[in-house]
Amino acid sequence: MGSQPIFILSSGRSGTYSLFNALKNEKEIEIYHEFLFDETLRHSVSYHMGLINEKKILNFLDFAHAFSIKNSKKKIWIDSSNALPWIVKPLIKKFKNAKFIFLIRNGRKVVSSFFNKYSDIMYNRDDVILLKKFTDKKIRFLSSEKKYWRPIPKDNSTFNTFIKKDQFYRICLYWNEVNKNIRNNLNQVKPGNKFFFKFEDINKKNKVVELLKFIGIKKNFSKVLKTFQKPVNVKYPKNFKLTKKQELVFKSICEKEMVLNGYKSNEYYQVKYK
Repeated sequence: MGSQPIFILSSGRSGTYSLFNALKNEKEIEIYHEFLFDETLRHSVSYHMGLINEKKILNFLDFAHAFSIKNSKKKIWIDSSNALPWIVKPLIKKFKNAKFIFLIRNGRKVVSSFFNKYSDIMYNRDDVILLKKFTDKKIRFLSSEKKYWRPIPKDNSTFNTFIKKDQFYRICLYWNEVNKNIRNNLNQVKPGNKFFFKFEDINKKNKVVELLKFIGIKKNFSKVLKTFQKPVNVKYPKNFKLTKKQELVFKSICEKEMVLNGYKSNEYYQVKYK
């Protein structure tokens, strides 16, 4: 019969690993942080950009996620991953009973984290150009390394503007687009099968308990709460605030999406771990 699938959708740098770490020892849960990540990201971005059709992405989900879910011995199967937001529609179609968690964090914190800590894998100019060459069929092969597989404009005119801008600009576009994509596509999911959670609410016990109940944890919350509220997966324990120039870029691109997801346009909230 298989397990209850739950997909945690996120831009990355928003608590996906923290939630995975808090749930990984639960007896009734089989959970992954970025299940088959590189191949899933490649397929999902290819689908989002129109490089592969729905049939191909559904076939991929068959031999990857669906196979694992079907053969799981646990009651609940979870993937917490930033590779999933680009394939929400196929996930809904493939897994009729799936639950979805939209895990979001203040965009200022996310883009700053990507830009200052992961500039080697997030929209590096040379990597972006290689993906464009691949999509234009100017090169035959492109590795599935995650540094290549983030959505880019296919239209040449739009791409030329995109590549002339700096890396911070491209990362802001990514944050805006990935969260917009999640939010819009989850409109197809009935209310009881989706849950919205701000990572800034990590220390609000009632909010976290609601999240855990949605997942299927009915009792003994204290251990999970304690683990979830510890900082993990922190490459450098430093807070990078946006420069004045970066703030202007961020607001011009991301302000509307920030507000639509319940943040104040000028909010710069720092998560405080217990």
